[in-house]
Amino acid sequence: MPWRNWSVIIVLVLANYVVFSIIGTLLFPVTPAAAPTHVAKPTFTPGVQELQRVGTLTYDFLTPSPTPSMTGTPTKPVTPSPTSKTTTAPSSLTETPSPTP
Repeated sequence: MPWRNWSVIIVLVLANYVVFSIIGTLLFPVTPAAAPTHVAKPTFTPGVQELQRVGTLTYDFLTPSPTPSMTGTPTKPVTPSPTSKTTTAPSSLTETPSPTP
């Protein structure tokens, strides 16, 4: 098929799309969503169970606990003294095995 025939087919398909979309909007109009309205009464039904009274909430957990802070002049940090490390063999390795009869 030559290019001219393909262009005619494409124009007809697009024309069908436009025609059918206009017919669809006329036959099936889109209704806008209704705006929410205020309801005078609550829409829930309270249960049979009586509500419990709860004490007031304290905010002690939000305040940090006091931490020790440095006051006065700083002291010299303690340096560890060198210790002598002696290694000893475990006693089980120094024993000689007894001969078996």
